[in-house]
Amino acid sequence: MAVSGDGERWLVVNASPDIRLQAQGFAPSSGRGSKIAAVALTSADVDHTAGLFVLREGGAPPIYATSPVLRALDVGLGVNLVLSAFGKVDARELAAGADGAFADREGRPLGIEARVVALSGRPPPYMRLRGEAPDAAGGDTVALVLWATGGSARVLYAPGVAALGAELEAEAARSSVLLVDGTCFSNEETVPLVGRTSADMGHLPIEGEGGTLAWLGRHAGARRIYVHINNTNPVLARESRERREVEAVGVEIGEDGVELTV
Repeated sequence: MAVSGDGERWLVVNASPDIRLQAQGFAPSSGRGSKIAAVALTSADVDHTAGLFVLREGGAPPIYATSPVLRALDVGLGVNLVLSAFGKVDARELAAGADGAFADREGRPLGIEARVVALSGRPPPYMRLRGEAPDAAGGDTVALVLWATGGSARVLYAPGVAALGAELEAEAARSSVLLVDGTCFSNEETVPLVGRTSADMGHLPIEGEGGTLAWLGRHAGARRIYVHINNTNPVLARESRERREVEAVGVEIGEDGVELTV
């Protein structure tokens, strides 16, 4: 996801491996470079961080993340070491449970602020192999509630939701757009492939009494869109029963290239 307050400088939330293709949408009219002014991370999962290596040329933009995520980037993935060969690594800590504001490399405000909501989660697998203990309070996984400086409309971005806590509920209730984890429709759909359920991987399923669809159904006043959808999820098939079930509640299925003005 990319967010901008002025249409010129963009905050990218999670740097996925296909960031090179995404960055073409932020290219200047001439010359090298991009309009990506900063990156914020909601976890240290590889699918959220591998794109940082692509952003190395000329020095990566500032990286905003919680302390456990910044540690994983450094000691687990070696991001700091690799990026430092191309320029200064500017890691800026986000505090779980607090508000923060984003700025570009020169410290100029982007006009975007956020509330950092700590979620139930674990360190990524490569850190668990190192014996890293979970740090839910510190923010192994977070949601971000984003708004324009001076504005009132809020966007909740939560691509990894293992449990529905009170703080997430409160932020959802006052947000106008909810972009929520839609990894798997059923808890068991990934078992034949990887031997683990959706919950095992830190993602509540869509269906069921404790699933995210029932929860989103209670927030009908907001625009609700599923993101982070796994390729096993039948909601990706436009004529599927599962997709009809989601759309009947008024929840949308996210697609590449969706643009929102809030």
